[in-house]
Amino acid sequence: MKRSNGQMPGSVEAAKTYQSQYRGSPAEAYLIARGLDEGADRWLPGFVGDSVTGHERYKDHLVLPYLRPAGGPHLVATIRFRCIRDECVKAPDGSYFFQLGQKEQHEGHGKYQSLPGDRPRIYNTSALITSSPYVALVEGEFSSWAVDLDGIPATGLQGVSAWKDHFERAFAGYEKVFLIGDGDEAGRAMTEKLAERLPNGVPISLPDGEDPDSLRRQHGDGCIRQLLGLEK
Repeated sequence: MKRSNGQMPGSVEAAKTYQSQYRGSPAEAYLIARGLDEGADRWLPGFVGDSVTGHERYKDHLVLPYLRPAGGPHLVATIRFRCIRDECVKAPDGSYFFQLGQKEQHEGHGKYQSLPGDRPRIYNTSALITSSPYVALVEGEFSSWAVDLDGIPATGLQGVSAWKDHFERAFAGYEKVFLIGDGDEAGRAMTEKLAERLPNGVPISLPDGEDPDSLRRQHGDGCIRQLLGLEK
């Protein structure tokens, strides 16, 4: 049962428990390999080593807390779980599939899982209180990290179907909302859908098979700013 303020019960306590297990964990190694670990102190990821009661199914998952920017570093609306089990994310030689340009193998279960009864939410809402004439709206939590780490306030959606009508109000006051889906059919569908809903939306096309964190990993800091035409 959700609280009246929209916070999922137990999220704060679980986020603290899992964040304490992050350093030295497979979750840290995974984010380092993706070039995203410098964001760990801001977004406080965690790892399900010893799970809290009821979270046994999320064993060995990376944890992404949905932080509330006005509530201090550990006020959390909800948490999401991202599968990083070796058999799902690594090739037989020990390399991560994304390092080989291959898709992960999450057969029989979803890559991401939300708490039972939770609803779609905007990720990284702290970007919406940053003083800026523009903001990015991207597909996925990791992509929002990559864009934000490149100096562009960035929020994330949980997928193409996660957009809700009331989200529009959060983006109404910006000169530009950069719409960045992944470089695949689903990502392009998301970008097209959002461009129809947001009059200040600026659709951004990514190369086939790429997403913001893969671009940043390949080309380094500044590449996303350059893609958006923000480089001086």
